Amino acid sequence: MFVIPCKYNSTSNYIIKLVEQIRQFHPKEIIMVVDSASEDKNYFNELSKYEVIVADIDNKNWMIGAYWHGFKSFPDEEFYFFLHDSVKIKANLDYLKEKDLMMIANFNREVSPSFNAWNERIKNETLIDHKFIKNNGKGCYGPIFGCKNKVMKQLLELKCDNLLPINKAETGYMEGAMGLFFEALGYNLDDYTLFGDILKLESAEGKSGEYPHKTSWQFPIEKFYASHSDETRK
Repeated sequence: MFVIPCKYNSTSNYIIKLVEQIRQFHPKEIIMVVDSASEDKNYFNELSKYEVIVADIDNKNWMIGAYWHGFKSFPDEEFYFFLHDSVKIKANLDYLKEKDLMMIANFNREVSPSFNAWNERIKNETLIDHKFIKNNGKGCYGPIFGCKNKVMKQLLELKCDNLLPINKAETGYMEGAMGLFFEALGYNLDDYTLFGDILKLESAEGKSGEYPHKTSWQFPIEKFYASHSDETRK
């Protein structure tokens, strides 16, 4: 199953292109697009051509709110891909389902206090073992990831769905929190990451280079930056 949050802007049709790509490589898989209070909802009609489930729920909790809605709506799927609409799918992704967890990139949570900003909330509002609530560790870039059903069920049992971002800054907090959650479940995130450390990739010596970052090398999932022009993403 694919779950994709979308706050639609008529000047870009990233969500339509992404759904087309998913359908090319996964013609029968469930796709749910969770609308995040878009002012323009005309794109629903375009999505209907691809047998997409559109959840018009006025989602105000950014990516994670959409992810949890998708999982709770379809709690028995074998595997979930949780994506931004600003990604490209370049091949069939079934082989990524072999592992319990798949993230496209990670980073060291110690690079910024914001990535550990929710440690107290994690301690007070979830059942995560307190020994895992620390500043050092990895974050989940995006957060963009895929995982088996059992991973989501474990997170739900630990009440990780209590933490929902309500603004852009809190999506950064969530990147750190998701990494902490996965580590608490026993995953070494370097072993479950497609591309490695995003900060190294986006350095002068990295594959993506400094801003404007080049992302076309990424495969089979490419996370591009919608704020960059097509020319700068080549």
